[in-house]
Amino acid sequence: MSKQYKNAELDKHIDYERFYSRYLTNMRRTGTDKISARCPFHDDQHNSFWFRIANGCWKCEAGCGQGNAVTFLERMEKINRKEAYKMLLKEAGLLDKSEEKKGKMRYTLEDYSQEKKLPLDFLKRLGLKTCKTGVEIPYYDEEGKFLRARIRHHPKSENRFTWGKGKGTYPYGLWKINEAYKKGYIVVVEGESDTHTLWLNDYPALGIPGATAFKAEWAKYFEGLKVYISREPAGEKTDAGQTFVNKICTSIKELGVNCKVFKFTIDEYKDPSGLYLKDTTSFKENFDKILQSAEEIDLTEYIEATKEENPFGIKYNTPQGYYITAEGIFKETTKKKGLETIEITKTPVIISKKLVDIETSRQKVELAYINNNRRNFIVIDKEQIANNRCIIDLSNYGILVNSINAKNMVQYFYDFESANMDKIPLKFMTNKLGWFGNKFFPYEEDILVLFNGNVFEGLTTAGTFQEWLQGIKQFRYNEAFRFMLAASFAAPLLKLLQQRIFLVHLWGDSRSGKTAALKAALSVWGNPEDLIVTFNATKVGLEKNASFYNDLPIGIDERQVANNQEFTENIVYMLSLGKGKLRGSKTGGLQPLTSWHTIILSTGEEPLSSTTSNEGVFTRTIEINLKPFNNEDEARECYKVINNNFGWAGREWIKAIKQNKGLLQQIKDTSQSLLEQILIFYPEILQSHAQALSFVGAVDIATSKIIFGEEKSEEITIVVISAIAEQLQSTEEVDIGQRAYDYIVDMVNSHISNFKDEAKERWGFLNDDFVDFIPAILGKLLEEQGFNPKKVYTSWAEKGLLKAVFERDKRKFQYPKRIGKQVCRVIRIKLPQAESSSIPLRGIKEL
Repeated sequence: MSKQYKNAELDKHIDYERFYSRYLTNMRRTGTDKISARCPFHDDQHNSFWFRIANGCWKCEAGCGQGNAVTFLERMEKINRKEAYKMLLKEAGLLDKSEEKKGKMRYTLEDYSQEKKLPLDFLKRLGLKTCKTGVEIPYYDEEGKFLRARIRHHPKSENRFTWGKGKGTYPYGLWKINEAYKKGYIVVVEGESDTHTLWLNDYPALGIPGATAFKAEWAKYFEGLKVYISREPAGEKTDAGQTFVNKICTSIKELGVNCKVFKFTIDEYKDPSGLYLKDTTSFKENFDKILQSAEEIDLTEYIEATKEENPFGIKYNTPQGYYITAEGIFKETTKKKGLETIEITKTPVIISKKLVDIETSRQKVELAYINNNRRNFIVIDKEQIANNRCIIDLSNYGILVNSINAKNMVQYFYDFESANMDKIPLKFMTNKLGWFGNKFFPYEEDILVLFNGNVFEGLTTAGTFQEWLQGIKQFRYNEAFRFMLAASFAAPLLKLLQQRIFLVHLWGDSRSGKTAALKAALSVWGNPEDLIVTFNATKVGLEKNASFYNDLPIGIDERQVANNQEFTENIVYMLSLGKGKLRGSKTGGLQPLTSWHTIILSTGEEPLSSTTSNEGVFTRTIEINLKPFNNEDEARECYKVINNNFGWAGREWIKAIKQNKGLLQQIKDTSQSLLEQILIFYPEILQSHAQALSFVGAVDIATSKIIFGEEKSEEITIVVISAIAEQLQSTEEVDIGQRAYDYIVDMVNSHISNFKDEAKERWGFLNDDFVDFIPAILGKLLEEQGFNPKKVYTSWAEKGLLKAVFERDKRKFQYPKRIGKQVCRVIRIKLPQAESSSIPLRGIKEL
C-alpha cells in the first residue's frame, strides 16, 4: 500500500452514518455526534452499540468490544487489517484505479446468492461456501465423493473462474444424476449457475465447466435419457453455443450412446439463469414451454456435418474458453462490460504430436495447421512455442503470428497441451541414423527419424533384394568398385569395433563411372539419389549431414567443384575428427555438440591431397586412382540396377550383425590377420592405411558370405587389398619434410644460374655437397607452394638435411657466412648423393 494512503485523513472523506447503515439496524441519533444501534456481534435487543459520526469510533456497552472503522470491518468481513483499511480508502474515494485493480475484489456466497437470486440455505446444502478468493463450488462423483473445487470470482475480476483443490475436469452434478434417470431426461447447460437454477426449480441438470470442456467419455451418463442441450446465442466472432452442441453430439455418436438429443436456445435471456432472473415466479411455466418446443437433433446427419468442422482430422479437447474454427482461434475473456471474445490468430493450428529425443530427452512438437485451405504439418523445437520471441518464427510457415499476438499464442499452446495431455500422441524420435544401444535407426518401429525438421524417408526400399544382388554381383570383380561397396558395409561397424574414421576417395578422369560406383555403394542403405551430396556445400552443411548419418556412410560427389584446396583439406580434417564445432545458441548457452563415427565415401576428377598437404590429410584418406568399370556401358547398366532396386542389403546386414553374436569378433580376428599380411608385404605403408585396408577387407569377406552367398572369397579380397595398397603413398612419400626437400632440390637443379655471381636475383651459394640459401629466398619458395617454412626446417634438422647451430642454448636454422668482406646469414641444406638420391620403387606385390 502506498505511503500516502497510510497518512490520509479518512475522517474528512467518509460519511460514517452511511457507512455503518450497511451493517446496523434500528439506528437512532442520541446526540449531535453519536448514533446508537443494535450490536451486530451479539443478539442485541436494546441498542447496546453506538458509534461517533465524526471519526467512526464504536463501542458495545454489552462487552463485545470497541474500536474504529478498521477494526469494525475486520470483525464484520472477517478480513485482515490491510484489507479493511483498503476498503475504507475505497469508501473515502482515495484508492486510485491502479491500486483497486491490484487488490482482489471480495466475492462471497451471499453475493452470489443475491446475484443469481438463489436461496443461501439451498446453496449451502450443495456445499458452496465463501473462500479467500471467491465462492468455492465443490464437484462430487456419483457416490458423493469429492473430486475437485471450482472457484467463482467477482463479476468484474479478470478471471471469472479458476480451479481449486483436486485434479482433473468433471461435469458438475454427478451425485444428482439418479434424479435424471428417475425422470427420464436431463438438461445439459454451461456452468454451475444454470445448474443451480434448474435444480432449485426441480429440473434434473448437468453442468459442463465451459463450452469447449466436454469430454467424450462423459456421454455415457446420457444412456437411455432424453438430453436437452442449452445452446447459447452466437457471438459476433464465434458461435460457442454451437461448439457446445457439436462436442456433445459428436461424443454421443462416437460412444454409441442410446439416447435422444434436443437443443434449445433462449435468445433474449441467453441461458436458464437469465430467464429465471427476469421473472422468478413464471420461470417453470416459461421453461416448460422451451423444453416442449426444443428441436430434436438427427445424429446420423449431424456426425457427417461435424466432420467438416474439424479440418485437422485429429481428435482433441479444445482448451476451456477457446474456440478453434475454420476462421481461426478465439478466446472468451471476462471484462467489466461482460464476456468479450478476442482473436488469438486467424490460422487454425493445434499440437498434433509430441516428439521426445531418445538420446537427449529434448522435446519437439508437430503442429498441424490450415493455410490456403490446405492442411500442413511442421516439426519444431518445443521452446519455439513457449517463448514470445521465438514463436514469431512460425510466421515463416504461414501461421499468422506477430509481436502483438505472440503472448496470446504462447498461452494458447500451453492451454492446448494442458487440455490434451492424454490425447496428444507421444512419439520417440532421433536426429541421428545408426546405433543407439542395441537398436539401429531407422530400422526400429515407432521411432521417427527427423532431418531438418522433417521425417526422413531416404532409407526406403525399392524393387527386390534379389534383383539388386544379381545386378551388383557382376561388378564386384572390379577392385575399385568392390572396395567402395565393402567400405559402405563397413561404416556401421566402425564404432562397434573401435576403428578410427577415414575417407575413401575414388578419383580419375571424367566418364569413368566414379559416381555410379559411389551410388551403388550407397544403394546398400536406400535411394542413392537421396543419400548423396556434393562438395559444393558449406562446412556447416556437411557437418550437419555427417551428424545425421552418424554410423552410416556419407557420400560426397564431385571433388572438382571445390576449387579451394584449403577448403577441401579443412573438410577432410573436420569429417575425420568426428565432432562438429562448438557453437552458442540463440537463447543463450551452447548448442548440442554434433558427432559421428563413420566412413566417408567421395569421388572426383582430382585427388583430395596435394604436394603441399599436411601429413594428416594423407593419413586420413585412402585415395584410389582406378576405374570402377571396364567401360561406360557397364556404368550405365549399374545405374539401371540401382535406380530401381535399393535399400535391401543394409537391412539384411544389420539383421545379421544383431543376430550373429560372434560376427563382430570374427571380423575383428580377420582384420588383424589381414593387417599382419599387409605390413609384411608393404612395410613402407602408413599404419592408418594398413588398418583401414584390413578392416574393409574383413568386412568384404563377411558380406561376401552373408549378403552375396559366396563361401570362399578370401583370395579375391586379398587381390582387391593389394590393388588398393599399390595406390597409396609410403611413409616417406607422405612426410612433408621429404616432399619439401625434393621440391627444393628440383628448384636448385632447374635454377643453377641463380646461384652464380652474375645472377640478377641471387638465391644463394652452391657447392658440391650443400647449398647455402639466402633465408628470405628459401622461405618465399616454400610458402609459394603452401609449405610452412618453420615446420619444414624442423623436419630437415631432425633428418640431418639442414645445418642447425645453437646460440645461447637456442637452436637456430640460420648461421653467419662471410662472403668477401661481408657477413650474411644463410640456411645450409645438404644435397643428395647420386647413389642415394631416390627412394627405391616398389613393384606390384601378389599375395
